[in-house]
Amino acid sequence: MHESEKSFRDLFEGAYDAIWSHDLEGNIQTANKAAASLSGYPVEELLRMNVKSFLGEESLALAREVGRRLEQNLYVELPYELRLIKKNGAEAICMVSTNLISGDGEARGFHNIARDVTQEKRMQENLRYYLQEITQVQEEERKRIARELHDDTAQLLGSLSRQLDNFVRKKPGLAPNEVLFLKDLQAQLNRGVQGVHRFVQDLRPSLLDDLGLIPALRSLIKDLQEYDGIGSKLEVLGDEKRFAPEFESSLFRIVQEALNNIRRHAQASEASVIIDFTKDRVRVTISDNGRGFELAGRVDDLPRVGKLGLVGMQERARLLGGTLEVQTTPGKGTTLIVEVPG
Repeated sequence: MHESEKSFRDLFEGAYDAIWSHDLEGNIQTANKAAASLSGYPVEELLRMNVKSFLGEESLALAREVGRRLEQNLYVELPYELRLIKKNGAEAICMVSTNLISGDGEARGFHNIARDVTQEKRMQENLRYYLQEITQVQEEERKRIARELHDDTAQLLGSLSRQLDNFVRKKPGLAPNEVLFLKDLQAQLNRGVQGVHRFVQDLRPSLLDDLGLIPALRSLIKDLQEYDGIGSKLEVLGDEKRFAPEFESSLFRIVQEALNNIRRHAQASEASVIIDFTKDRVRVTISDNGRGFELAGRVDDLPRVGKLGLVGMQERARLLGGTLEVQTTPGKGTTLIVEVPG
């Protein structure tokens, strides 16, 4: 028994993660060196403290709720995030696992293991900030290019087509083969104008800026039907809302990318977009009856398997404070569910 206790003590003291236990009132009873290093308080000082001394109001409320659920033998998702206030006033972001300590059939306290993830969290926050900035700059650049293409290139091609039509109608004596050649040239110009207009709409649809998200989505659905022959529908549930331009733009890009994936890869004959406005959420469901694919691992593993379009959608959803769920099976189509606060 003595040898076993010594091994446990060595493991406790040498652990990389912070470990401490406290009674039901929060009074700390044990703490290892890693807990001292994390908090900035010496072990001797920690043993005279209550956990509320280094937990902010929100983290303390969460810790109490976790404790309550453990005492009632209810499910608790572990680990969970707590923010600790160190002795020097700095904040440490930790992922914590908590277990109930019991004896004689009664709850005695809680055992906690915490890992400091402050640096990783800060890096993630910085990456998201940079991604948000890049996304905003990208949208502004899309808007600028779309405006120039519409005002310059499309107008020029349209003008050339009209001039060519006038030339053919007003120029007498043209041989039939010459007329045929010029008519064919005019048809190519008109196709070029249509192509530029469609490209402009893909870059930055004017409907999104002028009328909002739903009309812009209807335009996407119409294009999928007319240009790609995929039976498509848009269903709007709840009371339609307008949001900030950045919010609507991000949701539009998510749906646009999803429909582009259907167009290019799904081999689908049908697709649908359902947007559900609730009191405080927006839920967008994009489905197709195409070939589906094998979804390896978690959504976070998508970059490693080359699903970069899905990665872009996931990051846009995260920037909105939301989530992306992918449901797919080979041969049975794909469903994407995006849920964001709104």
